[in-house]
Amino acid sequence: DDVLHPVQEAFLEEGAMQCGYCTGGMILAAVALLEENAHPTDQEILAGMNRNICRCNGYPKIVNAVRRAVEKIKG
Repeated sequence: DDVLHPVQEAFLEEGAMQCGYCTGGMILAAVALLEENAHPTDQEILAGMNRNICRCNGYPKIVNAVRRAVEKIKG
């Protein structure tokens, strides 16, 4: 529908995709996490994203993107 998911928007806004290698998996993991837990703590975000490896070590931006997505989804 030419509309990005709030998680995709948040990743773009936070610059959470440097080389793009992990982006697809990170976005899918974030969507799954937020479907299970709409208001995760930072520790829950880290645990939920733990299965994915970022070659660029962009983890702080990825966590920020998940936090931003929570706010976007809350509306």
